[in-house]
Amino acid sequence: MTAAQADWKHYRQPAMRAEPGRLVLIDETSVKTNMCRLRGRSLCGKRLKATVPFGKWSTQTFIAGLRCGELTPP
Repeated sequence: MTAAQADWKHYRQPAMRAEPGRLVLIDETSVKTNMCRLRGRSLCGKRLKATVPFGKWSTQTFIAGLRCGELTPP
């Protein structure tokens, strides 16, 4: 076990277990706009009305901090 691993095991892990509310995990989520459905369903005799971005295929990325009880915005 290296010195960094020993430090992590004996110092940092107990500190994180004592105060889990201070722990923040960074999460990156993305969505591609060209993955929208092109067809849908509606009630019989009713027209389906929906909007889909056309011709602007891109990726939208969202980065946030995850805590025990909440989502922290960037």
